[in-house]
Amino acid sequence: MKRDMSHYLGELLVWEIEDYLRARSARPQRARVARIRVPDRPAAEMIAADLEAGGSFHAAARRATALGMTLPDDLFGVVTRDEHPEVFDAVPGTTLPPKREGDGFLVIRLVAFES
Repeated sequence: MKRDMSHYLGELLVWEIEDYLRARSARPQRARVARIRVPDRPAAEMIAADLEAGGSFHAAARRATALGMTLPDDLFGVVTRDEHPEVFDAVPGTTLPPKREGDGFLVIRLVAFES
């Protein structure tokens, strides 16, 4: 059975909007994120620009690793409102600007909110 791709993409967009609206009304305390930790601002800005241009998060992570730009970290994780309040003002799928954290910079893409 062939699936109508435009209908499928419409369902994804509706899901993202519903998730965002639910987060605004329910004020979730946790969010699932994809993240890449790098040692310096230029590397973080390059990765963030690639992602904002529509690049794949996995491809960006592989490229950063191949270039020796990444610091050890889990690619996916859960953050709380207390840790990263800026995440909770975003829409799922958004890549946030690089943020200094510890010894490096963190590039975060919001995947989804958790209840």
